[in-house]
Amino acid sequence: MKVLILGSGLLGVMTAYELGKRGFDVTVLERNAESARETSYANGGQLSYTHAEPWATPGVLKKLPKWLFHADSPLVVRRLDKEMIKWGLIFLRNCTAEHAAMNCVNLLRLGLYSKEVLEKIRAETGIAFDFYSRGILHIFSTEADFEHAKKQYIFQAKFGDEHKVLTREECFAVEPNLAHTSRTIVGGVHAVQDEIGDTYMFCKALAAIASARYGVKFEYGVTIEKLHAGDNAITGVTTDKGDISADAYVMAMGSYSPVYLQQVGIHVPIYPMKGYSITLPANEFCPQSSITDGSHKIVYTRMGNSLRVAGTAEFAGYNQGINPKRITPMVEATKEMFPRADWNQEIDTWACLRPSTPDGPPVLGHTPLTNLFLNTGHGTLGWTQGAGSATIVADMIEGKPAGILLNGFTLERFVR
Repeated sequence: MKVLILGSGLLGVMTAYELGKRGFDVTVLERNAESARETSYANGGQLSYTHAEPWATPGVLKKLPKWLFHADSPLVVRRLDKEMIKWGLIFLRNCTAEHAAMNCVNLLRLGLYSKEVLEKIRAETGIAFDFYSRGILHIFSTEADFEHAKKQYIFQAKFGDEHKVLTREECFAVEPNLAHTSRTIVGGVHAVQDEIGDTYMFCKALAAIASARYGVKFEYGVTIEKLHAGDNAITGVTTDKGDISADAYVMAMGSYSPVYLQQVGIHVPIYPMKGYSITLPANEFCPQSSITDGSHKIVYTRMGNSLRVAGTAEFAGYNQGINPKRITPMVEATKEMFPRADWNQEIDTWACLRPSTPDGPPVLGHTPLTNLFLNTGHGTLGWTQGAGSATIVADMIEGKPAGILLNGFTLERFVR
């Protein structure tokens, strides 16, 4: 059976590896010169399996009026178009306690499943990608944020989450370099199941293994122009290098997925949420693991000899440009957090478009077209959920039952 995967970011590469391992004839189309050059390239590096609270919650709803149009807030809107408004209305419907709890449980289920699958892939491949398993430390600057986090993790513990609530002093014991911060820290939560790794390193290595071991063909520098459908199925794909067809197709084009799906009459509420990161050389005063600033929505991750700082959510349509007004607060926050880092070195800046659904979970699996499958819409959690998502989609293509319940992950949840 011939499978054509559209997109060679993290989700595309992992799906290709999984299908190739099972004996499928797999081809991957990618417009860039290599895999993982867009959303997967310079993200926060966190495999945050238990970071399962969605954006759509009653608490965020209360903060939206203050956040939305302030340049330095965790979430800002710079563009309002028809698709953004439709996305926003579904988002608002999900900002209830009932929906937030349901979406949280779904995200946690997929995250913990992905942890299991990634462990198997690491054992199969031996890939080196600056991986370490020390957990992720979540710190909080206000008592209100800290209390909310403790309640959230108590809820998640019912569904397999393991965590430790820490005092301010215990946070410093987990990460001694926090002792130099000027930022107020009232306490923290240590998510002990979570891990860290360089997504770009992993994707490049996994693509090479998929090609060498299983004959997966990666066609780089190929721009997909149009999908064609007929008789309730995809009939082919037009690219700038010609037409290509297969028996089955996997949509893994991230934020651009809905643009192409609309060509064949499929509408999915995925909208690009721009995220930013900065990367600087790490010295002995940088963190040794990964920290999430829960009050300011910024993550700090030690990746080899570098410190990666990532965060913010900006709705600006498909504009991939780097806005200095979003970079400056991240630099200032990092200087407050780790003032003894080497600030004389050049800082790399980066931005990406995260494919975000309004309720939080990704969109996986079957579509109204019998041979088209989705693996998209992971928002900020593509690295976290990628291994499990790829296995689920491969199971569907193979006709096998998925390894977890799929409630809340399929396209059907948006069809009314």
